[in-house]
Amino acid sequence: MPTPGLGHKSYVQIIKEAAYGTALAATAKFECISFDIAPIIGTIEDASLYNQQSRRALYQGGLLYRGTIVVRLNYEGLIRLFEGVFGSAVKSGPTESVVYTYTCKEAAALPSYTIELIEGDIPATKCQQVVGAKFTSITVRGSAGQGNEGMLTAEIGVLAKDKVSNVTPASLSFPAIFPVLFHQAITADEGSDSAAADIRVRSFEVTLENALAEDRFYFTSVNIEEPVRDNFLEARFRIEQEFVNITLFNRARAFTTANLQFVFRHPDLIVGASTLKREFELRSGSAVLENYSNPVEGYGIIIARSTWRAFYDPTDLSALVARLQNKENITV
Repeated sequence: MPTPGLGHKSYVQIIKEAAYGTALAATAKFECISFDIAPIIGTIEDASLYNQQSRRALYQGGLLYRGTIVVRLNYEGLIRLFEGVFGSAVKSGPTESVVYTYTCKEAAALPSYTIELIEGDIPATKCQQVVGAKFTSITVRGSAGQGNEGMLTAEIGVLAKDKVSNVTPASLSFPAIFPVLFHQAITADEGSDSAAADIRVRSFEVTLENALAEDRFYFTSVNIEEPVRDNFLEARFRIEQEFVNITLFNRARAFTTANLQFVFRHPDLIVGASTLKREFELRSGSAVLENYSNPVEGYGIIIARSTWRAFYDPTDLSALVARLQNKENITV
């Protein structure tokens, strides 16, 4: 009896490609909560009439691959994912000899990646290799309280040229486990500029979506050409918090531009550094409310819900900025 693929044997490895669609051996490995990158199969239907009720034949059309990767948000090991979805990452440091900071901002072009998917160890010791992968989006979310939602996660959208099977994966190690937890937040600026002591953010979701052309099929190839931007990117903050003042209502009514910032800091000192700790930050210097409500839905605490839409900030030179501070020394 064959042994089925088992999810607990699965993981993902990636490397930034030097040339689009040219596979390389992975150099970074990370744990996943879930992933699925599947073929989007085009079909050419024969419309010829030949005195029968069913079609004469079906033929292969254009082929691409699309899916998502969901990971635990970790202070280390994820810089390639953020660099891929933003388009650029600038490294500074080392500070105190061991601490590096990576600042990710929007860029004209997105790098492509080779992804090694170990899918339940099927076939044994082999992987499925995705080439020409672009990261179309990222959603970072988390909730305060008890349960799995208290650990932040990141969901990354993937659009790829091809996927092949039975490839031997690179032998790599997982990064150190430093999960980003809700109570590690040191800043939760939700756009009201109210005193931090007065604000009770319950949950947040930050999204960055890159509009990439998926229709670049051309003669002599069944696979797509490199997806490029074909519209503006979109960045949003969706926040739920306890209703304690009318500041956000007034800002929605006045279409006020505000800054938003969430910063998380791991409690442990980075080894070899006297004061520095691992940090993760998401911020926007320019955003406006496109949706706000604080509905009364029952006896208990009223929850205010807001959606902020970010746009290009002249100081940050990006609608959304991600910053990771850790001890990884990675060439970007």
